[in-house]
Amino acid sequence: MTFDSLPGSWSRGLVGILSPTEVLTRVLGLLLVYAAFILLQRALRRFALLRSVSVQLNLLMLSLLLMLFLSPVLEQMHHHVLAGVLAAATFLGLAIALKLFDVVAFDAVARWRQTTPVPLVVRDIGRWLLNVAALVLVIRGYFPGVNLNVLAVSSLVVGYVVGNATQDTLGNLFAGLALNAERPFHIGDWVTVGGHTGRVVDTTWRATRLHTKAEDHIVIPNSSIAKEPILNFSRPTRCHGCYATIGVSYETPPNLAREAIQSVLRAIPEVLEQPAPSIYLSAYADSAITFTIKYFIADYARLDPVQSLVMDRLWYAFKRAGVGIPFPIRDVRMRDATADDARLASAAQTSIRQLLGRVDLLGTLKPEDLARLAGDVQSVPYALGETLFRQGDAGDTFCLVSSGRVAVIVRGADGRDVPVAELGPGSFFGEMSLLTGEPRSATIRAEVDTVVLVVAKSAFAELLQGDPGLAVRLAAVLEKRQADSQAKLAASPAGAVAPAVTREPVLNRIRRFFSMA
Repeated sequence: MTFDSLPGSWSRGLVGILSPTEVLTRVLGLLLVYAAFILLQRALRRFALLRSVSVQLNLLMLSLLLMLFLSPVLEQMHHHVLAGVLAAATFLGLAIALKLFDVVAFDAVARWRQTTPVPLVVRDIGRWLLNVAALVLVIRGYFPGVNLNVLAVSSLVVGYVVGNATQDTLGNLFAGLALNAERPFHIGDWVTVGGHTGRVVDTTWRATRLHTKAEDHIVIPNSSIAKEPILNFSRPTRCHGCYATIGVSYETPPNLAREAIQSVLRAIPEVLEQPAPSIYLSAYADSAITFTIKYFIADYARLDPVQSLVMDRLWYAFKRAGVGIPFPIRDVRMRDATADDARLASAAQTSIRQLLGRVDLLGTLKPEDLARLAGDVQSVPYALGETLFRQGDAGDTFCLVSSGRVAVIVRGADGRDVPVAELGPGSFFGEMSLLTGEPRSATIRAEVDTVVLVVAKSAFAELLQGDPGLAVRLAAVLEKRQADSQAKLAASPAGAVAPAVTREPVLNRIRRFFSMA
């Protein structure tokens, strides 16, 4: 059927010219239905897909309503008018179908398969070409007498004029096509372009959009990107190398500093084991020995938090290992350093002696023995989240919480770690390991920044040699504490795997551990 026969089909049975009243009635009906459609469309604006085709839907609805309400009027104007409206409705329907196919085939499928979406510029150009082909087919179908050669020549002239007027825009378009052909980055990659660093959100026909760590969007024209070096942090792998520089005092042996740094890197889960971290002594500076640290992380987006955590943990590890972090001094002050140090040391010893005196285990010590023990105590800092020691580790030290808070964790019956207690300032742990050498019965982890006082076996050995009766008194206190601890563990969720109690008397174990006759 040719298009010339279509208008008659719309008005078959209609005779004569419509009266003004009938035309007005039809126009009002059209406006009412169109207004209802607009309201419905506004109510459904939360759907992104409908928003993306809102203009096409409006035009399509308007075309359909014109044919439904005013086809006799349009036919009376000229038979090609109604044909044009029908052709427009057909083309708009095809355009909407192509847009829906684009969303389903690229966005929805990419999310389902968890793959990198196709860049917008490629999708847009492909959809435009299909729309042009659909337009040509619609014109051929509804207007077979139209000479498309004339339209092609006219299009070339218009294209030449528009091309000269929009050279920058076309430059961005072709640069976008070149970027998608070479693929120096993919959507989701972290890149630095022209001094801007961010994650690639999308690439349109005109520009590429980056999302920065500051939660900002940067839109960079494609033509500018094509002229700039591109640093891609996510290719060839998402593994990213990080560098840190730190100085230690000249009194510190390099291997001691290197061991402390390695212990920090091993304890941070986000620092990868492979590729392995590297630690280089890079310079003998004016006031420090400088180390350069290289390690790898799995995600560039986590760069800043991981770097901060590494530097935090280095401070605590250096403090524990006695590694000094020097700094240049510009402020010159005159003071008696010896007297000041003596006052500070005396105040620290008094505070330590008072803390030790509150421990029931040490209540059997003579005042002079307590003072001697306080002189051998070490103050050791730990950061939030660090593990002081783990259940089952060998140990021969006793710890007293000076400040902060630690959690006592025991492995449960199901193999999971179960917190059973929290210890604050004045609390202590590790007495069995100190006096009998038994493995640690629980894992101790710092809940906040914590400082503990550590008493070593060597300090107690001197006291036991000088007072043989001290072992008897300590054994009595330990047996009572051990019985209380077993009762608490049996009532806790981890009771099923509470450490077994050795039947041998505590006194015998103390004497054997310290090689006492």
